[in-house]
Amino acid sequence: MKVTVSAPGKIHLLGEHVVVYGYPALLSSIDKRLYVTVETSLKGRLGHISIISPEDNKLVHSAVEIYKKKYPAVDFPSLKINISSQIPVGAGLGSSAALSAAIIGALMKAVNNIWNPVRINELSYEVEKLAHGNPSGADNTTVVFGELVWYRREFDFLKSIWTLPVLSYKIPKFAILNSGRPAESTKEMVNLVKGNYTKKRRLFENIFSDQEKQVKKILLGMKEGNINFLKQAIEKGERNLEKIGVVGERAIKIIKYIHKLGGVAKICGAGGVKEGSGIILCYHENLSKLKLVEDVYNVHLSNISLASEGIRIEH
Repeated sequence: MKVTVSAPGKIHLLGEHVVVYGYPALLSSIDKRLYVTVETSLKGRLGHISIISPEDNKLVHSAVEIYKKKYPAVDFPSLKINISSQIPVGAGLGSSAALSAAIIGALMKAVNNIWNPVRINELSYEVEKLAHGNPSGADNTTVVFGELVWYRREFDFLKSIWTLPVLSYKIPKFAILNSGRPAESTKEMVNLVKGNYTKKRRLFENIFSDQEKQVKKILLGMKEGNINFLKQAIEKGERNLEKIGVVGERAIKIIKYIHKLGGVAKICGAGGVKEGSGIILCYHENLSKLKLVEDVYNVHLSNISLASEGIRIEH
């Protein structure tokens, strides 16, 4: 059996890092996708895996092993796995979450001929834990269910997940640019924040509480079509990310320049401080005015559409 499954990338409108500590995050799927084709065979060496991929093969093998444990079979077929992606790796756009979800989904359909997004999400989270240590679960939830997602982890065993009705929100146009691939992994950045939080708990809890206010403000801004709310929340949210130490100098300079042009911007995802900080989300009432940043900082600005469809079977 041959099956192709795709999953979208995601973007944190706000709430990255604080979501690990039980605060809310607002995420959206985006119109860049990762595709996984799985072809099964009971001929040749059973259980053999052949992978054609520019992605992390270690993560692919981890996903297969987690799937096998959940759906054990005496004669697990050999697998030919082909992966292609429009999502840049290590940029904060959920490439590992999309890969985890698409692999699990493709295996589920190709090997067992079932389709269960809730179970795909659960198993994707197990893969994400191997990759990132202590992820919130927000990334995999967003790429599986798509659209706008309000996410809060109440306990390890209880997560509040709301897929928001897109037609009820006025979602403006955004653009993204890449400040450079971070030298640190997501896991390293999560641990960096954890270390700082342990040393300065009261300060960080105040920052986290304010970030919750900004997350809510972004949602209200889109609900009411209040662009000022949206811009204020993005600006304050970025400052909070800088305060917790996840934004590098180059990204800060780019973001300040965008402010001078009348826009607002923030990093998305785990960030990075040694080199690049990954993707920067940008907003301006007239996005064409932000084109100046391309020449000044030698980056490429591209428009993105939010709230795209979640994981799906292509064929």
